Amino acid sequence: MERAPTGTIVWRGARRRCGRCGAKHIFRTYFQLHERCPRCGYRFEREEGFFTGVYLINYAVTAVLLVLLIFGFLIWSAAHGGDASIWPWLGAGALIAVVAPVVVYPYAKSTWAAVDLAARPLDPVEEAEAVQWAKTTD
Repeated sequence: MERAPTGTIVWRGARRRCGRCGAKHIFRTYFQLHERCPRCGYRFEREEGFFTGVYLINYAVTAVLLVLLIFGFLIWSAAHGGDASIWPWLGAGALIAVVAPVVVYPYAKSTWAAVDLAARPLDPVEEAEAVQWAKTTD
């Protein structure tokens, strides 16, 4: 299979698709990725502890959202002469801290698999295993 450009691989992953072929339906459940891509046979977890990077992406997205909320509060407060109540903003922050990681998790998981594929293309053995797996499932 011909290797797609790096940007394409990562963009596919960011949309919950296989980074290698762009196939949809790579998740068994909302949180659980299939072992392999249903179309091309790409093995998503290529080594033990592979998905540790998922937590990094998930944390980074949540942290950015919280920082944006803080900036929003500072701007809102400055616009209202420093009289803005902090409680609605704290509630929004708590909601973001709980909901964002849950919502972002599958996107982070497929994105991390795509980033890894872009950084470390499949070696010949992995390529052969993927092709063989795809042939046996057709």
